[in-house]
Amino acid sequence: MFGSLRYQTKIFLMLSVFLFAVLTIINVIYYFRNESLIENDLAQNKQQTTIKLQEQVDDMLEEMDELSISVNASNSIMGVLKGIASNSEVNYFTAHPEINAEVRNTLLSFTSLQPLKGRISIVSRFGDYMGLSNKMDNVKSNKFQVRAKPTFREYLAMDDYKRFLPPHPDPWSESGDRVVSIVRPLRDNYNVYGYVEISYSVMELENLFFFRNDLSFGNVLILGPDRGVLFSSLSPVIAGNVEENDRLNMPLDEEFGHFRMQFSGTDEMVFYSKLTAADWTVLLIEDVSVYRRPIKYLRYSSVTIFLSVMVVLLLTLYLYTSRVTRPLRRLKDSLANVDLAKLELLPSKLRTSNEITLLGVAFQGLLDELKRTMRQEEMAKQREMVAQMNALQAQVNPHFLHNTLTVIAAYGKSSGNPKVVEMCIALSDMLRYTMKFERKDSTVGAEMEHVEQYLTLMRSKYEGFLEIEMNIDPDIGPVPIPRLSLQPLVENAFQHGFAGIDPPWKLAVSGMVSDVTWTVSIVDNGIGLSFELLEKVRQQIGRLRDDPGSETDCLAEEKGAAGGLPIREGNGIGLANVVARLYLFYGEAVEVRVDQAPAGGAVFTITGRR
Repeated sequence: MFGSLRYQTKIFLMLSVFLFAVLTIINVIYYFRNESLIENDLAQNKQQTTIKLQEQVDDMLEEMDELSISVNASNSIMGVLKGIASNSEVNYFTAHPEINAEVRNTLLSFTSLQPLKGRISIVSRFGDYMGLSNKMDNVKSNKFQVRAKPTFREYLAMDDYKRFLPPHPDPWSESGDRVVSIVRPLRDNYNVYGYVEISYSVMELENLFFFRNDLSFGNVLILGPDRGVLFSSLSPVIAGNVEENDRLNMPLDEEFGHFRMQFSGTDEMVFYSKLTAADWTVLLIEDVSVYRRPIKYLRYSSVTIFLSVMVVLLLTLYLYTSRVTRPLRRLKDSLANVDLAKLELLPSKLRTSNEITLLGVAFQGLLDELKRTMRQEEMAKQREMVAQMNALQAQVNPHFLHNTLTVIAAYGKSSGNPKVVEMCIALSDMLRYTMKFERKDSTVGAEMEHVEQYLTLMRSKYEGFLEIEMNIDPDIGPVPIPRLSLQPLVENAFQHGFAGIDPPWKLAVSGMVSDVTWTVSIVDNGIGLSFELLEKVRQQIGRLRDDPGSETDCLAEEKGAAGGLPIREGNGIGLANVVARLYLFYGEAVEVRVDQAPAGGAVFTITGRR
């Protein structure tokens, strides 16, 4: 069966199998290598993020601990606590405002290098209380209420030097906001004189887990030594799946690490790191599907690239084999279908396998192709001559119109009608400027003169209805610009902007220049553009900026559609034509904008770099 196939088909199939095998091997190696690299990078990045979160929590706890140590090391504060008598039922700090102020100043000195982020609460062994907070919400408690708190005797009697408290309601705040605290007994070598509690708002902890790069909170869980939840910023979906048994079964033996675990049917990646300041563990939990999304993208992209490359290479291979075997097919067809009466070779020699004879037939085909090419070249020269004649004729017509306008102007002058003379001169100058064939570019100064001539005609047509303001910096005159770039924008105001509104019609044309840029602005008080049309025009201008050679009608709707911007009207040069030529002429050194004027109407702005 394989032997009955065409020669081209045989070559194509063999090369296709070889190409498929090579590309498959390369793609498989590329995929598994990059999958391993991406997975390692993802794990390392998430692990580093978890360690960074743990370090930030440690820093916050150590900052609180240093503040409590400063209080315990203060001789003035310890002296005050030692001097408090046990027989008074009035809060010592309330009864002695001068001592209260002294202690507060001492506490403020501890926070002089950075603002107080929460509350400092000092409780004496007899229940005397004072607090310093960054909020005006201190609870007003007497000594009986303080001594009645269940934690009062616990904190005075605890053996450890400090104790970190997970997020809990602030007992010294009227609002009861949740805080993270550290409690330290205030003692010397022999006695305990009270304790200090440093509390930071839970928001300080939450801010550590806010990922500013994607403006979201991380799925963070803080577990205590008994695997109880101390803090959670998990999403509701993940939080509902993490049960107590799941937390107890987590392998958290190392200082840090990561593992994959199933939580109530959901597959999650867990990254953890243990705190050094407290026996807490910070966990960062992420859905495996989200975690492995880059790997899924790699898989899809690998398959897409493989198929795309395979299709392109197979198509190229097919075209290549077709091209390589085409001479053989043509030679075969020539030998099978040649008209022997037109050859100067004997029929007997055509039946031979001699390569010289075959080359002779092929050479005859080359002669035929050369003859056809010569005929095509002759026809092309004829078409070129016709085009040159049409161009010469096109140059004759403007001269005829110019001479005719000169005659009309002379008649108007002799008839005492200066307005006719002015209009003829303006129209004649416009025709002369428009029909210059030697150059396609011009200057802003020449364009502005062309605009003024056009406005001369418009003043005559709309006399008393039109208010025109021209503000042109003389230094902008030499700036190069494509010919007929500004007059179509001015004409657009008359064709579309002033249609449907009552006069007076106002038009402002300005041209400014600086050391690095030049700007031309055309503002009218017409009907303007709707929000939808303005957005559409801006998108189409963006497409022309990226591809100025595309069709110029991409800035307009179909001619005659409501709210559209017809491409060709008046002089036949549309707005899209102008925009496309500006981007072709300047490239990225020019910007074209269309905006809504504050008082109504449209604003066309052209800004270029000098």
